[in-house]
Amino acid sequence: MFLQSYLPYRLNLLAELSSEGTRAIYRRRHGLTRPEWRVLVNLAEAPSLTASQLCALVPAHKTKVSRALVALERRGWVRRETDAHDRRISHATLTLKGKRAFARIRPEMEAAADALLAPLSPEDRQKVDEGLAILERLFACHAPAAASSARRPAPSSCQKYSGG
Repeated sequence: MFLQSYLPYRLNLLAELSSEGTRAIYRRRHGLTRPEWRVLVNLAEAPSLTASQLCALVPAHKTKVSRALVALERRGWVRRETDAHDRRISHATLTLKGKRAFARIRPEMEAAADALLAPLSPEDRQKVDEGLAILERLFACHAPAAASSARRPAPSSCQKYSGG
């Protein structure tokens, strides 16, 4: 069968299935959309990011990232400051309130990810990590320049990226 060997389909299906357990956490318990959660977690991993960098890291279209930033700003979780050298660019950072919110949500997300992997043996978990590291290396050569300049060392940045 074609779909059983078609990598983009399999990756997308697994991403959707794996995010089902975390969606309830960020959406129902914390009132976040998927792009808002992804922006929040990426900002928690970096001192500041531009909208372009977030678009590459989230990944999402610039309108979704922009809406997520506006929503997080309204909550008081994100602050944006205009770049001193280029006024067209703004740098987004988490506020103390945003850091506290992330600190509340993160353990729930980590527990959901652990629960997802709980049926696996330690050996199988290691194989999953190794397989993901291989895929991250494969796709790193295609990562947009904005993402690679903002990204922390792979593979941990991709593993922490969202979960949802």
